[in-house]
This record gives sequence, C-alpha cells and structure tokens, in this order.
Amino acid sequence: MDNEKKYEEVFAELEKLVEKIEDTERDLTSLRDDIAKALEMIKWCREHIRGNREEIEKLMEKWQ
Repeated sequence: MDNEKKYEEVFAELEKLVEKIEDTERDLTSLRDDIAKALEMIKWCREHIRGNREEIEKLMEKWQ
C-alpha cells in the first residue's frame, strides 16, 4: 500500500471495493482477488490508525 496515500483516500477505495465484493454476479477469481486487496487495505488502515494513536499519546504525555 502506498504510504503517501491519506487514510480517507484508502478508506474510500475500500468502501468501493466492498460494494464490488457484495455483487452476487461476480466470478470467483476476481472475487478472491478483490477480497485479498480489501484485506491488505484493512491492514494498512489499522496500521495507520495505530501509528496516529501512538503519536497522539506521545504528544499528550508532553503536555501532562
């Protein structure tokens, strides 16, 4: 996942991908590929959130 992307951009892409995954007319191979991509995007989002949370906690410690 591109580290230069913003969380909001990746999350918006993920929402679109979820809509594609929910399409019952999909073939199995492309569905599998999209699920793999979605899981990668979810992992990136979680890591991004975790990193931001750690940075915020450090900032809060400085002010206490």
